[in-house]
Amino acid sequence: MSDAPSAYKTEIALSVWQSARARLLMEDESLEHDQQALEEILGQETGDVEDILARTIRAAVFAKSQAEAAGKMIDDLQAREKRYANRDRSLRATALAIMASMDWTKRETADFTVSVAPGSISVEVKDLDNIPDIYIEEIRKPDKASILSVLKSGGEVPGAELARGLPSLRVRTR
Repeated sequence: MSDAPSAYKTEIALSVWQSARARLLMEDESLEHDQQALEEILGQETGDVEDILARTIRAAVFAKSQAEAAGKMIDDLQAREKRYANRDRSLRATALAIMASMDWTKRETADFTVSVAPGSISVEVKDLDNIPDIYIEEIRKPDKASILSVLKSGGEVPGAELARGLPSLRVRTR
């Protein structure tokens, strides 16, 4: 008996790959007019199913590494943004204190004008328990961890049931 897949299964696999390729083109605008980038990601529309699968997995591994690198860059940029925002608040507080100590409400220079504005009106809640219910937001959110524990142990939770997610693909790289 041959280990080779049937022509029918091969045709289905190639159809799946072509559909995924078309979907990738629709979802990623940067590839829409860049045939070379698309071929770098998925290769050309040639080869056997094993070759196409290997190229697809390599492209997925590369995309994941790029996403992780971008995520790290985002984390670094967000940390930098936070540092600059903290610096801005501190420097503005210092400038406000300087102006207050001098009884200044406005100063002009060649490159900026600075003035002291009154604080904005906001609500300060002093006693949460004393606020009428009409002014309280309540968000109903299921405790999925507790529900899962009960259902896995054989119990019942009205309105909830165990469900199996979609199959996933595991890729180990060497």
